[in-house]
Amino acid sequence: MTLQLRRAVEGDAAKVFPWRNDETVRRVSLDTREIAWEEHRDWFCRTLERADRNLLIAEDGEMPVGVLRFDVEGDVAEISIFLDPKLVGRGYGSAMLREGATWARRNLVGVAILRAKVKPDNPASSRAFEKAGFAEAWRVYDLSLCGAKIPPN
Repeated sequence: MTLQLRRAVEGDAAKVFPWRNDETVRRVSLDTREIAWEEHRDWFCRTLERADRNLLIAEDGEMPVGVLRFDVEGDVAEISIFLDPKLVGRGYGSAMLREGATWARRNLVGVAILRAKVKPDNPASSRAFEKAGFAEAWRVYDLSLCGAKIPPN
């Protein structure tokens, strides 16, 4: 595995769109809905323009394997990750997270903590984060008032 990270460009939107909408990716994502191409393209382009958001493409040689996103607020960067669904289970997740941490140390000046939100029913992602050196910091508990539906973590 010769994993490298590079900044995403507008042309990457079409490549990662089917990954983002794949049922296995959506099931473990914080936003589980399927999205239309136009919404994805608009989000992608806006993301590339944001100073507080860094979108990276992970590649093994010339093959794109996944996406990392860092949303920076103060000294914390929240990290988000998803892979090409065909490549899940091959070790790319933890490798991307390790490379992402190295990239963040070099490029995210003032960031002291990388933080991730992982759904409780996503043990594979939890293992990838732990394998990459992340430690569980806390759990979040919600209580629905007035019958409101609580979105999945």
